[in-house]
Amino acid sequence: MLPLNLILGFFLVLTRVSALMGTAPVLSSRSIPVRIKASLAFAISLLAFSGSGAPSIPVPSDFGALAGLVISEMAVGLAAGLSSRLVLDAAQFGGQTASSAMGIGFGQMINPNSGAESSTVGELYGALALSVALALGIHTEAIRWIVHSLREVPPGGTVDVVTLCSAMVRQVIFAVTLAIRVAYPLFAASLFGYAVLGLLGKASPQLSLSNLGFGVSIMCGGGALYIVAPDGARICAQAALTLFSRS
Repeated sequence: MLPLNLILGFFLVLTRVSALMGTAPVLSSRSIPVRIKASLAFAISLLAFSGSGAPSIPVPSDFGALAGLVISEMAVGLAAGLSSRLVLDAAQFGGQTASSAMGIGFGQMINPNSGAESSTVGELYGALALSVALALGIHTEAIRWIVHSLREVPPGGTVDVVTLCSAMVRQVIFAVTLAIRVAYPLFAASLFGYAVLGLLGKASPQLSLSNLGFGVSIMCGGGALYIVAPDGARICAQAALTLFSRS
């Protein structure tokens, strides 16, 4: 029979891995069945637990101390998973915001993976960023991060809550600026189209060019999307990948 402190060590590792898989991109997708997620979390936890030297944790004397250990492990996993998700969601949010400027943000759809409403441009940008992240191997980097985090912060170790919260705040600010960076070229292209159309309408009012505003906005925004979408998706994907590799 396995010692109780060894079982507790594996349980804490499983808690950290499950929290990461519940929030990280790709791994938390609703398209993956729950049984497969649970089996994958157990397998990754077993490999990470063995690779980190099978740490044994002294069994706490009361339930409060045990709950504190579990919450600490969940906080570490959730922080890493949410940070990477925020960066990739910045691409989708930027595209969704820019679609309003292009005039096509009124037709919303339901994202089957998140259950939230999104526009066509937002879904396109988000899917492109996620595809690039997969091609760069974000799923393998997430698994490497698990092993690395177990060495840096062993199960049952002390977690600096203040540092963790400040890091999450910085990550939220970075994701917002990244979303603005993604949306800005599409905003600028649509605004440029409206400005040119307005100037032409002033020069030749008899042509009634104002009726072409919607088409010009879509054309300019679509052209900007074609040009900048690959680079924008790559920037978001690399930011998410860097998050796991540097943590």
